[in-house]
Amino acid sequence: MSGIEVLRGLPAVLRSTPPLFSTTLAAPNCKVPPLSPIEEADAVAFENGNEASGVIDLSGLRPAMARALEKFRRMVLSAGGTFDLKSAYRPPAYQAHLQDVWFKWMELRNNRTAGCQALRAHVADEFSRHLLMETQKPVTFSDHTLGLAFDAAVVLPRAARQRRRVSLDRLAVLAGLTRPDIHRDPVHFKLVTGRGGLHG
Repeated sequence: MSGIEVLRGLPAVLRSTPPLFSTTLAAPNCKVPPLSPIEEADAVAFENGNEASGVIDLSGLRPAMARALEKFRRMVLSAGGTFDLKSAYRPPAYQAHLQDVWFKWMELRNNRTAGCQALRAHVADEFSRHLLMETQKPVTFSDHTLGLAFDAAVVLPRAARQRRRVSLDRLAVLAGLTRPDIHRDPVHFKLVTGRGGLHG
C-alpha cells in the first residue's frame, strides 16, 4: 500500500493535524533559509505545549534545585508577593531551537525584502512567543538544560519590602538561589552550587 493510500485511509481529522514542530518552508524569493525543524521528541513536546502553554517541566530539575524553587516560592507567597514560573528545565534541543530563533530574528528584523516578509513574520511570532530579548542571546549550554535554573516573574509588595526589610534577593539567598545577571536577566534564578555556572 502506498503512502498516499495510507493517508487516504486515515480520518480527516488526523490527515489535517498540523506538524508536531515549528517549521517554515523556504520562501522562493528570499535568500534567508528558514528555521531548522525540531526533530527530538522532548524538544517537540516543549515547542507544542509545555512552556508555550504555561505547563512548566519540573521533572528535569535536579532535586536540590526543585527544593530550592519550592522553598523560594513559599517564602515569596508568605510575604504577600506573587510568583509566576515561566521556565525551568529545557531539553538541549529546545535550547538550540531558542538560539536558532534568536539568530534568525537578528538576521531578519531589518529585512524589508518582499519575498522574506512571510518568513520574517513567522520568526517574529516565534521570537515573541518564546519571550526572547534582542539584548540577550540564548547560550548553547544553559543552567536550564542542566536542571539548575528557572525563570520566574516574582514581585514583592512595597509594604513587605519597607516594613519587614525583605528583598527579593535576600529571600532567594535564603532558599539557596542567586540571580547571576540581575540587570540583563532579572527573571533568571539559579541554584547556588559553589561553582560558577551558565545562565540564559
